[in-house]
Amino acid sequence: MNKPTLFVLSLTSLALPQAFSQVETALVTGGPWEKNISLPAEAFPYHRVHLGTSATGWIEELRVDIGSRVKAGDILAIIHAPELDAAHKARAAKQRVSQAASVLRSAEASMSAVKSETTRITALAKSGTVTNKARDEANSRLIAAEAKVGEAEAGITAAEADALAAAARETEAAAALEYTRIKAPFDGVVVERKAEPGDFLGPASMRENLFTVEQTETIRVRLEIPEHAAGLANAGDPVSLKIAGQDFNSELTRVSGSLDPVTKTMLAEVDLPGAALLPRVLGSGSIELEKLEKSSRVPLSAVRTGSDGSRFVMVLEGEAERKVLVKLAAVDGKMAILSEGPAEGEKVVIP
Repeated sequence: MNKPTLFVLSLTSLALPQAFSQVETALVTGGPWEKNISLPAEAFPYHRVHLGTSATGWIEELRVDIGSRVKAGDILAIIHAPELDAAHKARAAKQRVSQAASVLRSAEASMSAVKSETTRITALAKSGTVTNKARDEANSRLIAAEAKVGEAEAGITAAEADALAAAARETEAAAALEYTRIKAPFDGVVVERKAEPGDFLGPASMRENLFTVEQTETIRVRLEIPEHAAGLANAGDPVSLKIAGQDFNSELTRVSGSLDPVTKTMLAEVDLPGAALLPRVLGSGSIELEKLEKSSRVPLSAVRTGSDGSRFVMVLEGEAERKVLVKLAAVDGKMAILSEGPAEGEKVVIP
């Protein structure tokens, strides 16, 4: 019977293969790239204003109602404010000046006649033709006539002062009377009326908001851009809107350039001339924030920063690595969007 042969292998007699170091890589992809953001949108009038008056009085005439189309400068209502009607007071003051001048002329004429008579009687008294008593009476009449002239002169001075004051009040009243005419500041439509003919406008709270006028020939569409995308939005960016079943291709007309302290969003507006949309209708908008006709995309973790602040990636070529400078255009999730960098199909090293 044959005995089994025992084979003993020595571990020291076998050479284990050396472990290869593994390098993690990612393939560079390319092509056009764009970043869009979809947001709720709301239509607003291009201008909206509340109209009132600082005049206290009664609504004498109401010329418009809700839905009335108005032109800039059209009168919406007229307020009767008696305390501002100073024109008749100024006319009365001028008439008093005329009357005082007439009194003065009459007094001066009377004094002239009395003076002539006094001169004649005085001469006759010297010759003894008339008595000294007659002379004294003539002098008394002259003194009285001179006093009347003085009174008339004082009267005309006072009347002229009153006339000047009345003219000043008339000028002020003429300016204040502008506030008794409520006018449209622009072409638009009256959307709210809080006044009735005959209403008394007393306290300021009753006079501040009598009409609301909106300009809707051009509509403002407002979008609130969230914080993470606000830095990418600029006036002129393409935007697609869908509002009240209508599609509009336009661009951002303006952006506020600041985040709301509460909502942390940035206001952007799109002007739509002749859109025939009702204010306050809701819709949606898509803003094209970034667009590259040609780009390279690599994992964000593959992008490194040098000591001088430059960004680069390491491209694997066989068993060697080559440094390639890159220009980071945007970050899309975990991917870096490069406007300059490695070619499509190359492999970048993930550190």
